[in-house]
Amino acid sequence: MSDSPLLLSSRIPSSCPIKDLSVVDAGAGPQVVCADSWGAVWTWEPLRDEWRKRPLVYAFTGDPLAAQYPDAENEIDTMAAAVFKGRVVLAAGGGEQAPALWDLESGELLRGTTYDEPYVGAIATLRDEGAPRFVTGSQYVGQLLVWESSGQVPPVEVANDLYDITSLAAAWIDGRSLVASGGDGVVDVRDLARNEQVASFTPDDGDVRAVALSKSNSSSTSASRLGDRPLVVAATDAAELYVWELSGGDSGNGDHEPVHDPITGHEDDILTLDTAAVGDRRIAVTGAADQTVRVWDLAEGTAVGAPLSGHQDDVEAVSTTTLRGRDVILSAGGDGAIRAWDLAALLGRDTD
Repeated sequence: MSDSPLLLSSRIPSSCPIKDLSVVDAGAGPQVVCADSWGAVWTWEPLRDEWRKRPLVYAFTGDPLAAQYPDAENEIDTMAAAVFKGRVVLAAGGGEQAPALWDLESGELLRGTTYDEPYVGAIATLRDEGAPRFVTGSQYVGQLLVWESSGQVPPVEVANDLYDITSLAAAWIDGRSLVASGGDGVVDVRDLARNEQVASFTPDDGDVRAVALSKSNSSSTSASRLGDRPLVVAATDAAELYVWELSGGDSGNGDHEPVHDPITGHEDDILTLDTAAVGDRRIAVTGAADQTVRVWDLAEGTAVGAPLSGHQDDVEAVSTTTLRGRDVILSAGGDGAIRAWDLAALLGRDTD
């Protein structure tokens, strides 16, 4: 194997910046769904390095006002995908478009939107005991909605009084469906089944740009300094990464102390974040406006390896997944390139 952690690199055919990505596996290997800066949606199959544009029906088609804008197209900035009954369902929207649902293969609109619905700031996929669902957070009005993948039933409102939501994470942790939302200077965590706030966290400095929920790999908790405690991770535009413990007795007072001092190392705003449990280690992966990707040990609060460089613009999306059974990091951003990095190799040579 090469000493370089870079496994694959490919460029979106539109040559546009990549705004967001989501990874699904419909049975034929991983498929990466990407949104470019023109609002177009593409899929990339990394094992074959094949790109395909996915035309989607206009989200506002059912709105009476849509007839006044015959040439209008979707404006998608953020999205999430999930496999439901054998098909890939896409939830997407953006800074000037409320969320809608599509069948990705056919482009069919499963649930549209209207011009008077709040625009979306972030979308996350929730995979718990049942069928996958989507969680969307609106800009400005702070509305949090949960959507069924079928698109056949109206979304359920969880909250409408949060801060301007710009980031979301959802996870099934300790028998609870949890969602963390970030916006301005606050992270809010809610139990979706009970429709109640579990906790809130406030970074010392900066607005929250990305959030994640970290759960342990149950087969290796005895070897981890963090044990099986769930964590809330947040990245700020002050280039700091915060880690808080989410205990069963949490309440929403916002006064929690971080597990350790904020993690620093990026030279500019952190724009995106994901977490993973690999063996007995829990890590965070961040992408930033300094054009680098970095890996962090959440227990130690330290960097894992050197910054991953090669992007020529802001890194706006990262995700951890597997390729051929190997843990990898996917990163994409303003240069229109998507890169796959060998996470297993990075964790095997932990150097600063």
